[in-house]
Amino acid sequence: MRRTVLALAIAGLLASGGQTRACEGAKVLFEDTFQNDGGGWSDKKAVSVGDGALTFTLPADDMQSNLNVMFNVEDADVCAETVWPHGAAHDETPQILGAGILFWGEDNRSYYQFGVLNNGRYWIARKKDGAWVGTIAANIDSPAINTAPGASNTLRVDAKGSQLIFYINGTKVRALRGQAPKGSWRFGVSGDNFDKANGATVLFTKMKVTN
Repeated sequence: MRRTVLALAIAGLLASGGQTRACEGAKVLFEDTFQNDGGGWSDKKAVSVGDGALTFTLPADDMQSNLNVMFNVEDADVCAETVWPHGAAHDETPQILGAGILFWGEDNRSYYQFGVLNNGRYWIARKKDGAWVGTIAANIDSPAINTAPGASNTLRVDAKGSQLIFYINGTKVRALRGQAPKGSWRFGVSGDNFDKANGATVLFTKMKVTN
């Protein structure tokens, strides 16, 4: 089953031209194409890493996050590529799924999230001590998002000091100022399944961090 999902994802990526807007920093701080589980990701029941993908297997109406436990950064340009699943043949309406980058992470309970939905919208939110304390951008429409089943999207957060710039597939969608964590911080990815009746998968095919 896992290899079937991954094969469909790769096929979708090739169909979309494999277009990737990489992070632009001169120095590579972290890079992972998820060929194995050696990249420093938390070992969780809902997450599998290997064969070219980090995959969230999500029950109905569930969200999972994964902060990298081995790498810390300060000023950084964080990029991740996600691929929408093709879905099941019996689905009458597409499941609403979300895929996100985590940044300015202090621990597994405190971080910021920038994500896209497969209905063409994006969001930016903050989690503190395990609770969502603020939504900076909620369900904002963006033509930059690829919504078709099997399509890929590259998310990018350029975080330098107090300045944040957000990109989707190379298109700048928002710039913000904020209070970065003191010292270094952690990055990661997340998956959301908003279907209240059915499980789903959300997967990432690569991640890169530069400065």
